[in-house]
Amino acid sequence: MLSSAYVPYLAPEMLLTVWAMLLLLADAFLSLTPRAMAALSLAGILSATLLTLGFNTTPLLYWGGLCSWDGAAKFYHVFFLAVAALVTWMADDVQKPVRSGASEFIILPLFTTAGLMLLSSANDFMLLFVALELVTISFYILVAYQRRSVIALEAGVKYLILGALSSAFLVMGVAYIFGLTGTTLFTSTTPGVDSIANHFHNDFPVGVAFGLLLVLTGIGFKIAMVPFHSWAPDVYEGAPNSITAFLSVGSKAGGLIMLIRVVLGVFDHSTAAAIWIPALSIGAILSLILGNLAAIPQRNLKRLLGYSSIGHSGFILVAIIAASATLTGTAYTQSPNDLTGQVAVAAYLVTYLLATFTAFIVLAVLERRLPGLEIHHLAGLSQRSPLLAAAFALSLISMAGVPPMSGFIAKFYVVLVAWNKGLYTLLGFTIFAAVAALYYYLGPIKTMYWSEPLDEAPIRVERTTRHVLVILMILLVLTGFWAQSISILVHNAVIGKGVPAASAVAVNKEPRRKQRGIADSE
Repeated sequence: MLSSAYVPYLAPEMLLTVWAMLLLLADAFLSLTPRAMAALSLAGILSATLLTLGFNTTPLLYWGGLCSWDGAAKFYHVFFLAVAALVTWMADDVQKPVRSGASEFIILPLFTTAGLMLLSSANDFMLLFVALELVTISFYILVAYQRRSVIALEAGVKYLILGALSSAFLVMGVAYIFGLTGTTLFTSTTPGVDSIANHFHNDFPVGVAFGLLLVLTGIGFKIAMVPFHSWAPDVYEGAPNSITAFLSVGSKAGGLIMLIRVVLGVFDHSTAAAIWIPALSIGAILSLILGNLAAIPQRNLKRLLGYSSIGHSGFILVAIIAASATLTGTAYTQSPNDLTGQVAVAAYLVTYLLATFTAFIVLAVLERRLPGLEIHHLAGLSQRSPLLAAAFALSLISMAGVPPMSGFIAKFYVVLVAWNKGLYTLLGFTIFAAVAALYYYLGPIKTMYWSEPLDEAPIRVERTTRHVLVILMILLVLTGFWAQSISILVHNAVIGKGVPAASAVAVNKEPRRKQRGIADSE
């Protein structure tokens, strides 16, 4: 039974889920227009955001210990809601209209967002898997939603097959861990309730190590980490622009908070870190190299951003590795003035959100007015639409990490935490990747400003789109000049290391449920 004291912490997810189901019923019986459906969806997102902002960041466990609330949970809840708002607006107002099922296309991201929010609070492998499947199944539908497009169908099939395979790896890994621990609960401070974090601090069995590697394989697919990246360029190219942006930012952030909960919340001790730190280091190095080098010959802009996304995963993985307490032997002391790996991850995601959505909003507008989205189609864009050219240029410069854009601050944070933890090998690869990225990011800018236009006709941009692009451009520049603004947003975005027993879960007297590590709330 869920204690009434903890119901508010699940209210945002419940509100979005119920609201989405009500909108589906309204669409069936009232035949609302897609514009009205988008407005109602945004109203639900705004309501969930206001609920979330009202919670403090005091760490606690609730719902029988299955969920954890802390600074990271609150940050990622708000982050996913911001992503959902931009996706909903793009789906209705910017990109090519969906020919059939337009209302469902707008409603489905609400279910995806509810799953992502639940994922950010998961304190149990079973709940994590259920939330992950809610997210993944929604994306299966959204990626292949343009059924008349061969490219979209191909992207949907690839995402479905590889997504199912990654889920199988994840479940198999959880089975190994559960078989040797007898619980799927991450952490617990309640006497008599077992959890994975209580095991294997002195000895790490081969079976658990193998299970952890399988779990990392499943999560690696979600964040497009090499060698589990092959789906990203094809899916990015085939999916609608709003969904591509959703995958690039929302799905990646969901995989990253999942990774943080597992490796930093459960397995951040010396015996386990000896397994996952080398594994993630190899993934980070390969992602940095392949993601950035493979992007250089790309001519399609969405595929270029797909490979770029793989490279960004490498940067973020370096920050997660640097967040391990085993590298210094001391746990993180939460303070607004401390820069840690987890804070660097959150800062990177904020700047990545701004740059990625700016880029995909521009591509969504251009897709409706240009014959294609190849680099040469951008020729002379600065003459046809100075706003679109400036917005796209600023987004690419930010992704490249050129000062004074916000992307520079994000990459500087990663370099700083890597330096502070003595990760000099990873630091060398991050610098190499940042230099290599300059080449393919500056190519489209050169085409927009120093090539003759293929067509002299100006490109008209809707008023709302102009306003949103201007706001995003201002934020890209402002957060670069005023780095403290990012720190203010993300300084609490860390998982709770110590959950007060009085605010956690009650002791469960039932032996069977105690063995599973699940307790009923008071």
